[in-house]
Amino acid sequence: MEWYIFLPVYILALILVLFLRIPVAFGIFAVGIVASLLIFGDIEVTSRLLSLSVISSVNSFTFTAIPLFILMGDVLFRARIAQDAIVEIAKLLRRVPGRLPMVAVAGGSAFGILSGSSLANTALLSRTLLPQMKSAGYETRLSAGSILAAGGLAMVFPPSALAILWGGVANVSIGPLLIAGIVPGILMALGYVTIVLWKSRKAAVGDSSPDAAQNLPPRRTGAEILRGFLSNLLLPGIIAVTVLMVIFTGIATPTEAAAFGALASIILAFATGRFSVKELLGAGVGSIRITGTIFILVMASTLYAQIMAYMGATAGLVAWVSSSIANGALMIFLIVALLVILSCFIDQASIMLITAPLLMPIVTQFGWDPVWFSIIVLVTLQIGNISPPFGMGLFVMKSTAPWLPLFTIYRAAVPWIVSDLVVVLVLCLLPWLVTFLPQLMAG
Repeated sequence: MEWYIFLPVYILALILVLFLRIPVAFGIFAVGIVASLLIFGDIEVTSRLLSLSVISSVNSFTFTAIPLFILMGDVLFRARIAQDAIVEIAKLLRRVPGRLPMVAVAGGSAFGILSGSSLANTALLSRTLLPQMKSAGYETRLSAGSILAAGGLAMVFPPSALAILWGGVANVSIGPLLIAGIVPGILMALGYVTIVLWKSRKAAVGDSSPDAAQNLPPRRTGAEILRGFLSNLLLPGIIAVTVLMVIFTGIATPTEAAAFGALASIILAFATGRFSVKELLGAGVGSIRITGTIFILVMASTLYAQIMAYMGATAGLVAWVSSSIANGALMIFLIVALLVILSCFIDQASIMLITAPLLMPIVTQFGWDPVWFSIIVLVTLQIGNISPPFGMGLFVMKSTAPWLPLFTIYRAAVPWIVSDLVVVLVLCLLPWLVTFLPQLMAG
């Protein structure tokens, strides 16, 4: 079978099993096994290919960082260290217009650096801030939209678990990829701040305003502010900065930095007196569950990538794209559009595993920087994460705030999607914003 016939048939089969609500990993495995049997006509060859795919796919030191960063975030959440940090940020932003939505952006940035999970970030912000926003009288779309957008910052800010996953399957160096997310994450956060200020400009100045005096936390003295900072922000901040700095300076690999972050978080959690061995076991089990799900996806996608390569689909697609589309700007536009569309229907991890074998040869063909392209992918997937109708972030918001109509959540996401699209455009026009920090890294 020619590659241009095999490729669409294979992709359509994958889409079919996803729409049948078969778990993604098992669906990819099933399609890969069936395709292998049809290609080779031999059960022994298929079983050997399957076993080699499973062993080689996750036998990588790179992926060790994923469970460690997930554990770090889960420990901070269970010990209420992350929640305390968000409350302290709310007090520090006492007189800022759009205070609580602004807290969502600041808290999403801070906890994104500590957790690495966009869905966990969204759930934390929704449970912590959404009831407060509702009581204070903020517009529902501003409240929900700020949390949706800010929660997704963990997908771009280091240590993003999805960035590590993409780096592993796309063969992109993890350290530079994590550091490269800092400036794009800041640009995304600045876009969200702009939206909050714009939407807050029409707020009433009177007592009914969400930012009116009676809705604000009490004024604090300088000593109280310092005490709150030292109690709730200093140590988590030190952990986050240390993890980033040891990666940036080349002192440690991302996996070693993740191990330090997890250990430091556990020590800090026990020091608070609100964390027990039972909570630690729960965090460990939760991290194993999430990591296991990711690793099964990686195993399935490796089989898929090997079959695509054997059938010549990857090389054929690259050759066809090179001969049909010579304009790099058009190519990146088509890739961004494809990823946004896919993200509306499929979870981000699955999209990465399905598209990486097809997209990375195109990156090489066009001579793009793989770190820059990877950041474009991550920001684009964050757009899809909050895009109707099936963005995962939308359903996390719905599960934590069942009183919100789904259509309201859809409408709430629109301005923030536009803001992220502007960031993608800026990063495409100014790639050095992504690459200059990785180029300064040691080692």
